[in-house]
Amino acid sequence: MNIRHTPVLCALGLLLGGALGSVQAEEKTLRLYNWADYFAEDTLARFTAETGIKVIYDVMDGSEVLEAKLMTGGSGYDLIFPGDTVAERLMRAGSLQALDPARLVALADIEPGLQKLRTHYPHASKATVPYTWGTIGLTYNEQQIRERLPDAPVNSLDLLFKPELAARFADCGISMIDSPDEVLAVVLNYLGREPRSAKPEDLAAASELLLKLRPYIRKFQSQPVTDLVNGNLCLSLGYSGDMTQAQRTADAAGKPVVFQYRIPREGTTVWMDNMAIPADARHPEYAYTFINFVMRPENMAAISNFTGYPTANAKARPSVDPAMRNNPDLYPDEAAFERLIPGKDIPQADMRARMRAWTKFKTAAVK
Repeated sequence: MNIRHTPVLCALGLLLGGALGSVQAEEKTLRLYNWADYFAEDTLARFTAETGIKVIYDVMDGSEVLEAKLMTGGSGYDLIFPGDTVAERLMRAGSLQALDPARLVALADIEPGLQKLRTHYPHASKATVPYTWGTIGLTYNEQQIRERLPDAPVNSLDLLFKPELAARFADCGISMIDSPDEVLAVVLNYLGREPRSAKPEDLAAASELLLKLRPYIRKFQSQPVTDLVNGNLCLSLGYSGDMTQAQRTADAAGKPVVFQYRIPREGTTVWMDNMAIPADARHPEYAYTFINFVMRPENMAAISNFTGYPTANAKARPSVDPAMRNNPDLYPDEAAFERLIPGKDIPQADMRARMRAWTKFKTAAVK
């Protein structure tokens, strides 16, 4: 039977459709942009259950992509997780909101070392809350290194930066983090030069050292965990969390392997990932709610235990896995912290010069 739509029925349909659209539009949603697997497994689900705010989690491809999205505007995100120097540039460019300390409940609980580190970022410190942090150092397969060199200097960059030693481990695999700024800072500091320098003579000295190592570098990558666990690498210059993640993965697979991590005695870089609200965020109020939720000690400890990286909240430390919190190379003491090199927002011309040195190293022919 044909039923014609009368004007009354049409009007009712429009009203119902409009109401439904309004309900959908008012759904509480937080859009965030972060690295992959950078929360505990239940962090987002628990946040939604507690607050009713749905989370759309977009995975960050890289810091350069994040910076480009924010600099061009209209990113669509309410909360992002930039590194320290990226956050400094973004805030200086007006791409982040200055945070209201009165709306943040745990600023006083930030680790003292990180409070000091934040002073190196005068712009970003007004717009960020530290999330997790770590260092660049040496992750290695203990058995494979000791088999090849029983007295290997595992707490020194000599292990990798002396070509005659690097050659001893080339057969079991060496990788290096694909981060020119970090690696060059570590190399220049090792050579007794300014870590963030772009002087031609400094970059020439760094290039000379790196090119001697090039024949022994198997991979350039920022996530070596899989290769470490699968036995494709035995030594890696990279993030401090790699060791914890590799060990847990190996243990879960029943592989009898022991990984270690060392902060080089010569010093190394320290980095800090942060939570920040874009200047054009549609729902900054949800971002504040999420920051305060994450900064609770129990939540930060769960994130640390899952990711393998230290948390920013000092009150979370007692609940962190003892294997992490009691490891001075993961949670450095005050003396070790003094050897750590903070990031620096360097001029574009200097960045280009450093990138050229890095590209020359990476693309050098391996005989």
